[in-house]
Amino acid sequence: MTSWIDFWDRPNAVYVNQRNLDAHFECLTRDLEHFVPVGGRKVVLDFGCGEALGAERLAKGCSTLYLYDAAPAVRRRLRKRFAHNGRIIVLDDQELRQLDTGSIDLVLVVSVIQYLRKNELVSLLQSWHRLLRQSGELIVADVIEPGTPIILDAASQLRFAWSNGFLMPALAGMARMFFSDYRELRRKAGFAMYPAGEILELLREAGFDGAGLPRNPGPGRHRRAYRGRKLADAPA
Repeated sequence: MTSWIDFWDRPNAVYVNQRNLDAHFECLTRDLEHFVPVGGRKVVLDFGCGEALGAERLAKGCSTLYLYDAAPAVRRRLRKRFAHNGRIIVLDDQELRQLDTGSIDLVLVVSVIQYLRKNELVSLLQSWHRLLRQSGELIVADVIEPGTPIILDAASQLRFAWSNGFLMPALAGMARMFFSDYRELRRKAGFAMYPAGEILELLREAGFDGAGLPRNPGPGRHRRAYRGRKLADAPA
């Protein structure tokens, strides 16, 4: 395994059981509904959506909800699960590139940029800028700041596990992760962390007026989230 796409394209120990997966997406979806209120008509792109267990709830605030994940196995599962829902469209790489300029109201990017190299992030920021309408918004969440101790992530995960009834499986999952190839992959493929100033500068260079959000969506409250709005004088 040589890339994060390979990692997410196969079974892994990030979510220790179905209860963990359900609780994670319940928390995340509840927070994201602030940006996609029920009854709205937004066109939304969830970039790096993962299993997207809350997609049907989010779709109630969308005219169209596009789901994209770089892992082919994830996309296959999503297509099968949402085949009946006309508001939800699962995109592959080519379909994502073919979306019309200025066709999206909101781009959600949650727990993605840590798995990207900086040049990949810069390129994607430009792509998201192209896709957004002038009034559109970009939400980048789960950003990890340099110097964040791994024990802080672990403690956050264990508190979440305790409050949602899967503490013992979470402890076992951490042990499995420790002895898996996850740490070696982090070393080889990289695991990006960004201070607030750098994220805001990258947003500005891509044509966004960026600002930190008061709260990060999802279980990782110690992580950071940012909103980007297109600058008035930025090219479409």
